[in-house]
Amino acid sequence: MKRGIYAGSFDPTTHGHLDVIRRASLIVDELHVMIGVNPKKSGGFFTVEKRLKLIEGSLEHMTWFGRGRSAFHIGEFTGLLVDYCRQHDIRFNIRGLRAAQDFNYEFEMHGINCDIAPDINTVFLVAPPEFQFISSGTIRELASYRSPAVSKYVTPCVASALLDANE
Repeated sequence: MKRGIYAGSFDPTTHGHLDVIRRASLIVDELHVMIGVNPKKSGGFFTVEKRLKLIEGSLEHMTWFGRGRSAFHIGEFTGLLVDYCRQHDIRFNIRGLRAAQDFNYEFEMHGINCDIAPDINTVFLVAPPEFQFISSGTIRELASYRSPAVSKYVTPCVASALLDANE
C-alpha cells in the first residue's frame, strides 16, 4: 500500500489545499492530511481543533474518485515530519507549489529530509493557475474586511467560520 502525507498549517483550508489533496489521492492509496504543530510558534488564527473540523468539513465537498473516506486520515502531529512518516510507514511527502518562493523553501526542506530520511520521497504538485495566488494569509486578510470574495477561495464551512471570527 502506498501511503502519503500532506502536512501544513491549514489556517484555514483553501481550495488550493483541496486541489493538492484531490491530486495526491490519485497517487497514493492512503493519504494522511496532517496539521504540523510547532509548540514554539503562536497558535494561529484558528485553534488546531477548529482547523481539523474545517478540514473535515471541507473534505465533504470533494469527489473521492471511487475511494472510501477511510483512505484519508486527518489529524495533527508534533515533531519532525519524517519521524511521523516512519511511525506510520509513509513513503511519500506530498507538497504543493504555487510559485518560486514555495519552491525555494520546499527544495531546502527536501534536501534536509533526504539527508535524514532518504527512504521518504518528496512529491511536488504544481498548483494550476487558478490556485497559484491563493494563500491562507491572503484569505484571512480578505475575511478581516468581511469581503464576500472569501467564499470564492474556500468551502462554505470555512467561509462561514472566517466571517464569524471577524465579526
